[in-house]
Amino acid sequence: MAVARDRMRLALAALAADSNGGAVSAAYYAMLNAARAALSEENRYAKTHSGTWTLFRETFVVTQRFDADLVIQAERAFELRIGADYDAERITRAQAEGATELAARFVAAIEALYAD
Repeated sequence: MAVARDRMRLALAALAADSNGGAVSAAYYAMLNAARAALSEENRYAKTHSGTWTLFRETFVVTQRFDADLVIQAERAFELRIGADYDAERITRAQAEGATELAARFVAAIEALYAD
């Protein structure tokens, strides 16, 4: 979770610096790393992005331990991140804010899974 929290801080810093693409990228990776951290708590691991999301759905959504809609939104953020990182797409402020807010909710939901 430490990596997910670091990426979340990077997303917020990028947003504050008007780096919309940077915010989207960091926000997506905050969610991916949070998902991987949750899976590791269950002794489950995936090597790829898609493998992580598939395994996460099987482990947490199918068992109703995690909100399916939140996972769907996180997976959709992948395409936005690809556009920002590789396709030089212009990311709007609204998209960056949305991705960052989504990541904050996702990371908080993962933390709530293991809060005692």
